[in-house]
Amino acid sequence: VRYHTFTIISALATAFGQAQAEEKKNAQAENPVIGEAVEATYPAIVRIEVVVERGSSGRMMKARATGSGVIISKEGHVVTNHHVAGKATRITCRLNDGEEIAADLLGADAMTDLAVIGLRLDERPANASPLTIAKFGDSDKAEVGDVCFAMGSPAGLSQSVTRGIIANVAMISPQRGSFRLDGENVGQLVRWLGHDAVIFPGNSGGPLVNEKGEIIGINEVGIGSLGGAIPANLAQEVSRQLLKTGTVARSWTGLEPQPMLDPTKKGVLVAGVIEDSPAEKADIKPGDELTHFDGHVVHARIPEDLPL
Repeated sequence: VRYHTFTIISALATAFGQAQAEEKKNAQAENPVIGEAVEATYPAIVRIEVVVERGSSGRMMKARATGSGVIISKEGHVVTNHHVAGKATRITCRLNDGEEIAADLLGADAMTDLAVIGLRLDERPANASPLTIAKFGDSDKAEVGDVCFAMGSPAGLSQSVTRGIIANVAMISPQRGSFRLDGENVGQLVRWLGHDAVIFPGNSGGPLVNEKGEIIGINEVGIGSLGGAIPANLAQEVSRQLLKTGTVARSWTGLEPQPMLDPTKKGVLVAGVIEDSPAEKADIKPGDELTHFDGHVVHARIPEDLPL
């Protein structure tokens, strides 16, 4: 009796698995865009498990956390969020086929909430599967209404894909420069790609992908029903600098701009000037109106228009 019961259950499980595979095949046949996007980037998703040290009651405690990342080079470079891996003392990655591999932090930038880790490819077995490399797209070409796919490893589980549309191409934090994740003031220099593809806990660091399967963003936050992704063009440039020097070079003016209040004027209003800053040395004062910066016309009517 047990044998027959097992046989029936096995047959049902096999039939169910075949039905799921057939359903997936049919869905991709009806929506070839989904299949193209998934096949191009899904195998490059990495589940990231980290160990971090945190202070608690005057003692340093070790804690575990999980996030997502995406492989961007044959050398095993993986882009993720700073708040995922930027303070890790140990990093372990699980690839799409289940292989686990240690990784090292190569560079992190809290101001954009980006980090690059490197897989220890020399520790992989000789018969290991080749890495799938995801490609960056041009995030400047993203438009409101475009279809997008959020990929990652929610809650440390296996990979997932959710579908949505681009809802905003310049979403900013309500309080500029004061967005915190895991105790870190991160993402100060980011205008997110807002989208409504579902973001689960643990999806941070995973790619936002267009219909071609190109990375157009790195998912960072979920705000209500909206997700926020760091634009790919910014992520690509920051990653390049982190891989080259381990840091990101930036200029600094010391200006605190705000939108122009007078609707009859063009430019930005200087709300404040930081002491001993280049702006103060240039004799710029609060209340001044700026119309050009480094030869470029500047104008802001709303906070989203302000130069970062």
